[in-house]
Amino acid sequence: MNTSGMQRGYMAKNMKAEEFLKVVLTALTREFEKEYKLESINDNEFRINLGDYKININKELIEKYKTPYGLDKFILGELEKQGFKFSRNRSQYIQYCFGNYNGAK
Repeated sequence: MNTSGMQRGYMAKNMKAEEFLKVVLTALTREFEKEYKLESINDNEFRINLGDYKININKELIEKYKTPYGLDKFILGELEKQGFKFSRNRSQYIQYCFGNYNGAK
């Protein structure tokens, strides 16, 4: 998956928190072939189900990490804490999330 940082930056800047969260979750769904379910707990908090993993996130955290790949990295970090395994060199998308893409492959 190759999403340009410039496009992601534009989306992060111009989308509401929940809309941007859905963009990130769609990218993660495509990357890992796991469907997501987004539940609204209240006006401020959401529960993300990605496969067997669950994460609660609120709008303040979404806004805090709403950078081109910051929210993706945050969610992936939370998934790792729960035992979700993946290589940080798995794809160009994941490399961008963790800032380890050097542009040469």
